[in-house]
Amino acid sequence: MKFENKDKAYLQNRKTLEGELGIELWNIVDHWPLYCGIANLARNVAIIDLVRSTLDVPGHIAEFGCWRGANLMLLAKLMEIFDPHSLKEIHGFDSFQGLTTFATEDKDAAEEEGRYKGDLKGLQALIDLYELQDTIQIHKGLIGNTLPEFLERRPEATFSLVYCDTDLYEPTRDILTMLHERLSKGGIFVFDEWNIEKWPGETVAAREFIATHSDHYVQEHVRGTRQPNFVLRKM
Repeated sequence: MKFENKDKAYLQNRKTLEGELGIELWNIVDHWPLYCGIANLARNVAIIDLVRSTLDVPGHIAEFGCWRGANLMLLAKLMEIFDPHSLKEIHGFDSFQGLTTFATEDKDAAEEEGRYKGDLKGLQALIDLYELQDTIQIHKGLIGNTLPEFLERRPEATFSLVYCDTDLYEPTRDILTMLHERLSKGGIFVFDEWNIEKWPGETVAAREFIATHSDHYVQEHVRGTRQPNFVLRKM
């Protein structure tokens, strides 16, 4: 039967990984609609729709602020379903140290220092399990350092979807200013904490960017979900 050998290897590998992690995962994962909250499901449906809206836009996909890697893996798996033979790469940028650098524009968000610390080793194990090593590239470090280094190393790199989930002013500002020229026509900047009182820095950075680049973008509301909640689509 088609996929039989591949499925056997996958089931064995994930059983091994479950033992290494010391967590019983798969009885929940395989029945995830039973346990998933409606708000969380709505978020993932919205992200799927956003990816669909950019399938014909040339360029890679990037997420800034990966935390444990759930959204990064979703983006990569979606591309394996929707466009498995394309050269589109998935790039994840994160320090994996949690929130560490704050500007005055972030206001009380500075009280969340250390929050959202990721687990790169665990994420890499799951990337290996799903054989996504050639699709996902991880850039560990502060975005203000890793993004310009990447752009210098990859002068050809262009993007179709950029997911901004850093919560904070300075990294959001850097993402927008550095990738404006690298975002293809029809491509999108997606914001996860736009217009949310607890995280003002992301909105301030977006507003400043729009003030100087409004002729290049259409502003869109994301329907049916709390987050992501704002999109800039390049005209």
